[in-house]
Amino acid sequence: MTHLSSTTGAPVQGLSLHERDRRWTVTREFMRERGLDLLLVGGFRSRDHYEHYLSNDYIEGAVVFPIAENPVAVTWAGTRIHRAEDSFARGMVPWITDYRIGSDGGAVAGLIKDLSQGGKIGVVGLDTQTAGEFSGFIPARFWLDLTAGLSGREIADVSWDFNEMMLPKSAEELTLLRWAGSAAEAAGQVMLDVVAPGVPETEIYAEILATLFRRGCGVRYPTLILNSGYPSLSWGPPRWTTTAEPPRRIAARDLVMAEIFPTYGNAEVQVQMSIAVGKPDPVVAQCAAVARASYEAGLSVLRAGITFGELVRAMEQPLLENGCWALTPLVHSLNPQAFLGFTRVRQQDAATLTSLPGPPPRNLSRLQAADLVLPAGTTLAFEPNACIERTRVVVGGTIIVTDDGYEEVNSLSCRMHVMDV
Repeated sequence: MTHLSSTTGAPVQGLSLHERDRRWTVTREFMRERGLDLLLVGGFRSRDHYEHYLSNDYIEGAVVFPIAENPVAVTWAGTRIHRAEDSFARGMVPWITDYRIGSDGGAVAGLIKDLSQGGKIGVVGLDTQTAGEFSGFIPARFWLDLTAGLSGREIADVSWDFNEMMLPKSAEELTLLRWAGSAAEAAGQVMLDVVAPGVPETEIYAEILATLFRRGCGVRYPTLILNSGYPSLSWGPPRWTTTAEPPRRIAARDLVMAEIFPTYGNAEVQVQMSIAVGKPDPVVAQCAAVARASYEAGLSVLRAGITFGELVRAMEQPLLENGCWALTPLVHSLNPQAFLGFTRVRQQDAATLTSLPGPPPRNLSRLQAADLVLPAGTTLAFEPNACIERTRVVVGGTIIVTDDGYEEVNSLSCRMHVMDV
């Protein structure tokens, strides 16, 4: 099924038709359980490229998936179709053979009428809550034109149920995920090699991404988070990528942290690299120790069959015991990144210290899906972060849930590193 590249060792042939049939069977059973005649799965500019689940492709459009007919992939530009055709000519076997231009809402409404039998329509993409998508990812104009064209038809948002359906991964999917994980390990090692006093953030950023690209990986939004300095609650892409300000140079006593998002065949891993430049002060050392303790606490309870809430409660205990708070989730699902494990421990400190105007996005300040039972094959991003005042350390990597425990995909990023200077 897979062949090895002579230059990178990457599996250059991806998911099989057997995997397609598995996913389509699962999806049609999902539809029957909910009385759906047809499913519209948006991809558009979504972070997780949801259409890929049914098409093994991402053409920035959507998949129209009838319960009894062959699906259709729609996109906004013929160039996306020509790109797919070139892959097929090189031997890539398509999952969907019907690609069409016309991802505006009115055109898709007409297509749905042609393919459906008049029953209920399910939609994926209206209600999702991940980074930058707290109000879903289906464009407003598309939705208005779609619903106008389907006036009188019953439409149900099934985004959260679809997210849960996607959680358990097959052996084929996990093979791709492990390759992305190995690329993340290599990128973390390059970061360790490059970080030093006087080195600009641009150099670190470029070397991390080049390492991923050489291994045939893509990257998820927001490409790469990189933050240096101390102390800081900043978290996001470097400011110089958008504001044309000078890139910061690493200095002694800095804390250099990165979140890396490689994907391979749309299988994503995430790693959290933290590097102290020189001997860390006691507050940094304590935050690092608490973050690592939170990581280990999660592993100690993790196995198929526990709830997401039980996992988060285990991971938040070291923060509670050591007077720390967390800026970002302690853990969240991957593939898709849909279920976010925020903790409420010492959130009064967060409110006081961040001093930001306005309320947080809905559901961002509470644990989501506490009762969600984690099946074997679920992939998780462990990213425990511990804050004392305005000092923050984050560690972690990607974990696969197994029947009797877990598999750690990453190791290098799961504790803070200290650089001698």
